Amino acid sequence: MFSRSLTGILLALSLFLTTSTAWSDEPVPLTREQLLELVYDKTVDCRKEKDQSTCVNYFSDEGVLVQVLHKNKKRKDGRWFLDDSDRLCILWDGKIKPLSFVVIKNYNGTFNMIKSGKHLSTMLKFYDGNTEKL
Repeated sequence: MFSRSLTGILLALSLFLTTSTAWSDEPVPLTREQLLELVYDKTVDCRKEKDQSTCVNYFSDEGVLVQVLHKNKKRKDGRWFLDDSDRLCILWDGKIKPLSFVVIKNYNGTFNMIKSGKHLSTMLKFYDGNTEKL
């Protein structure tokens, strides 16, 4: 009797595990709250996937964004915000259309920035405040 009950439980558990999306390895975008916690008043080391160049960004608590490329110290200024689809958006000074990214956490603690299904940039390390005085 006990082995039949155990077999039934194991069968039900197996069926649950094979049909449940709760155990999926599919990446899940960060929520609005998670995005705010990630970048609000933070300095972030980033890597651009296109050419593997690195930069540092400061996401101010007032929505100001400053980026400095490590290679040539070139600076870009803009604004950051979260849109209604829980995407991290950047509007660089002089541009009229923002770049909006879905952000996905990786197992190693880095975060992929995805635009239109393409991985464009990776956030590597995070520091509280404006550590680089940008």
